[in-house]
Amino acid sequence: MAGEKQHLWKDLRYRQRFNSQVVRLCPCRMARDIRINYLYASEATWQRFDLTCDYFGWANKSFVQQCIQDFFDNHRAYYVEAALKEIDARQVEETTYYQALRDVGEDALPRYQKGRPGFGITPLDDFPFVEAEQTIKRRYNVITLGNDSAVLLKVARIVDTGPMVQLVSRILEQHFQGCWESKYLPYLERDNAGLFS
Repeated sequence: MAGEKQHLWKDLRYRQRFNSQVVRLCPCRMARDIRINYLYASEATWQRFDLTCDYFGWANKSFVQQCIQDFFDNHRAYYVEAALKEIDARQVEETTYYQALRDVGEDALPRYQKGRPGFGITPLDDFPFVEAEQTIKRRYNVITLGNDSAVLLKVARIVDTGPMVQLVSRILEQHFQGCWESKYLPYLERDNAGLFS
């Protein structure tokens, strides 16, 4: 019994020491909530979205977050370069820019000192703004993303200049246009056929 208590005490001290090191390393929250009241997508995209969620057992909210994460996994370099152009144009330190977007939002950024930079062709240029009358609107609530992805999403919103609802809706459309046939449909087809490959 005494040895068991001593082991628990050592374990507790280790966890406290480990946790304090983690807190010193990253005193910020590890995830951010971004309010999105609704999303637009075509009927085909919503059908694919629902089929994918049903087949894999994914919650709708977490799947939207996965689509956003996948987008930044594929286009991180572009948005990091856009952020660096922003930093130069606003004449601000990189950490100040990052922390302002992470902790507050665009309103905390200083005004442009060198004018708004050009960002070239964006990863979403082939996906025009989603027209409300041509799509189905679904209510949403909050997207929860890791700090890095949340900051990149805010950079993407600055580059895109449209509302966050439109940005996330376009990311969703792009995800299913690019991934449906290669990433999700093969699973459904194999399952329907009762085959492994």
